[in-house]
Amino acid sequence: MRYIVLLLSYLFYSVTVFAQCTSGCCAPGTANFGVLEKGDLLLFSFFKRDYSDKYYSGDKPVAFSYLNNDFSDYSGLSLSYGITDKFTMQASFGYYINKIENFNIPVIGQQQLVGSGFSDMELYAKYNIFHSKNDVLSLTLSGGVKLPTGPYKLGVDNVELTRDVQPGTGAYSGMFTFYAMLKPFKNKKKSIMFNSRTDYNGVNPQGYQYGVTNTNTLSSAFKLYKDISFIAMVRNENKDCDKVNGVGLFSSCSSRVFVTPGVGVYLGHDLNFSIYGDFPVYQYYSGIQLAAKYAFSVAVTKVFELHKKPLPTSPFN
Repeated sequence: MRYIVLLLSYLFYSVTVFAQCTSGCCAPGTANFGVLEKGDLLLFSFFKRDYSDKYYSGDKPVAFSYLNNDFSDYSGLSLSYGITDKFTMQASFGYYINKIENFNIPVIGQQQLVGSGFSDMELYAKYNIFHSKNDVLSLTLSGGVKLPTGPYKLGVDNVELTRDVQPGTGAYSGMFTFYAMLKPFKNKKKSIMFNSRTDYNGVNPQGYQYGVTNTNTLSSAFKLYKDISFIAMVRNENKDCDKVNGVGLFSSCSSRVFVTPGVGVYLGHDLNFSIYGDFPVYQYYSGIQLAAKYAFSVAVTKVFELHKKPLPTSPFN
């Protein structure tokens, strides 16, 4: 049943990316699952499409004509390495294949803005602070930085694109994560996972600062057939208002709840494939904002055991 835990952990990783992509997505990655064994290397790659086409004010849709829709195609790669059994380092990178906004402007007509490029990079460390002897509870803390490696001033025909289609944020940021894995059942095979991540965003050279974001996720997995598992997840996102030169932007705060059903397949040799959707069940926005409609992702993960396994001891010693 180890592969179910791995699948669930990897889904935790990628789903948090959804939350981070709402404001000029940072590189994929977050310290959102437990540490690796010493000498293990984890490779995680994924593709994500998200789409929005309706405005909300508060928790209600409104008839507001600005954008017809926007969507993005995003690919990510993360590398994690177990320094010790309690300490893991991770680096994450991402690339926007495209970020697109479609307008229908009176008199002018239909217009489109398109951005693409590398997003910001993330580096962080994870440390397991507690693991019970009976394997019932495991707690991990992590922290790190986001580096402004992605462009944030892309332009077309000498005109700078809007902030919403820029690949990077242009700002250094910090993040903190708490992760817990609980096995409350007698057989110790099924796990319940909780993850909470908070991002503290810096100010970029244009004086823009994305608001503090907090993402909380609860999840579990259930075996369907042989090496196929159903993954159930609920996620809550809370975002403070952005600021420009220290002045808050009212129409940028939000609170949202998503359900994320997924299916994972264990392919053997610590190789996993998963596919899942992301659907809002509750959204609240200050002012008038474009609301999330759906997202879907596919992901592949592979664990490489780079450490040497101890030789078996002789029964005659």
